[in-house]
Amino acid sequence: MLEMVADVARAAGLSPLIAVVPRGMAVPPGVVPEINDAPEHGLSRSLRLGLAAVPSDTDAALILLGDQPTVAQDTIRAVIAGARADRPIVAALASGRLAPPVLLRRAAFAITDGATGDEGLRSVLALHPELVTEVEVVEHARDVDAPEDLAAIIEACAGCGGLFEPMPNGTTHEYIGSSAACWTAFGELLAREFQDPAYGSIHRHTVDVYTVQHPGTDDRRQRQSVAVHLIGLCHWLEYAMAMPQLNPITQRLASEGRDWPWLDAPDDYALTVLDVLAATDGAEHARFVRAWGESTWAAWEPHHELIRRWARAALH
Repeated sequence: MLEMVADVARAAGLSPLIAVVPRGMAVPPGVVPEINDAPEHGLSRSLRLGLAAVPSDTDAALILLGDQPTVAQDTIRAVIAGARADRPIVAALASGRLAPPVLLRRAAFAITDGATGDEGLRSVLALHPELVTEVEVVEHARDVDAPEDLAAIIEACAGCGGLFEPMPNGTTHEYIGSSAACWTAFGELLAREFQDPAYGSIHRHTVDVYTVQHPGTDDRRQRQSVAVHLIGLCHWLEYAMAMPQLNPITQRLASEGRDWPWLDAPDDYALTVLDVLAATDGAEHARFVRAWGESTWAAWEPHHELIRRWARAALH
């Protein structure tokens, strides 16, 4: 959930991203952790810790909640756009209720001293309406407080297991077995590679990894797709072959019309397309794709010997 909130915040142009978390909790790449050693004291303590960590040269902070993974970019941008010189606070308003995102100018940081327990800023804002600009939004993001709340708003991709906000009207590939939201995320990754040569240098391997994580159903095209791209992964990771060497082999194997066997896919993967999308430059992207490939290849370990035989034969 924290990754999803961080992704939306980053896409809305917020920087730096600071997450107040209990000790031992990992934060997404590019997020600055601020440790709360006493989370039992409630949201009010987290607010004060987070604001204290805001760089001194930063004029304002936007408060988001880590248990609201469906917060919308449009809502964040509307709150930022609602800032006024004469009022140091902006809050989202829906159904007569103020809630995050809340923007605080530095002059209003001290208002959190009046927050207590787990209520956060709600009662404080109610006491100081003259300081608040209300921005009407369609609805507040839903809190996720229990597993059933998460299941109601998050869809797991049947291929890689990555968690996405459902896209009921989204499109999918004809035979690659991914959810619409996962396929959309992969499209975003490909767009980066096509638009920036620093990202595109590893494009072939990106396709190999994503394809073998989403085998779909037991059909001739799916069996061929998975087999050919697993051979590509083997050639890359175990033979150190580059794209110019791999592409002719893949084209030849795909044109042979061979009926490849079905391979039972792994139950889960350590990394997915979502992890790779966290890269902030071409060099980091290449490292992430490499790690993605290595972890995915490791997950297919029960079939390594068979795939290695195919890979050796494909070299002749």
